[in-house]
Amino acid sequence: MHALHGEFNINIDNNIINITVKGAFNDVGAKAVIEQLVQHIATLNNEPFAILGNLLEFEGGTPEVFAVSDEFNAWLNSKNMVAKALVFTSPALIMIEQTFVKSKEGQNIQYFADEENATAWINSQFVKSSSKLA
Repeated sequence: MHALHGEFNINIDNNIINITVKGAFNDVGAKAVIEQLVQHIATLNNEPFAILGNLLEFEGGTPEVFAVSDEFNAWLNSKNMVAKALVFTSPALIMIEQTFVKSKEGQNIQYFADEENATAWINSQFVKSSSKLA
């Protein structure tokens, strides 16, 4: 069994799941993140939610990380996610992520250089989503 590589923190605030990841990840670390994300999403009882991911200190991962992420995102596509904002400034890592995590293609997802703009965009997506329901 491999040791967990990578650090992460997850919390929920007003149906926004905030996740911060740091370091280089292996499949064990990726599975640990996903297990907690699934648990948090379950607590929302199918209410609309968004994900705000801070990946500024993400250093990449093994190929297995991207396979695990692709599987999780395929599952996520069946949930009530309104939007996903990723704070990510490495063009190389963004390209790798987009290449190997194909299940994100249908998601309402944007990339940002800072959390302030990412949060503003997520809030605007919640407004758009609720106006469609009205």
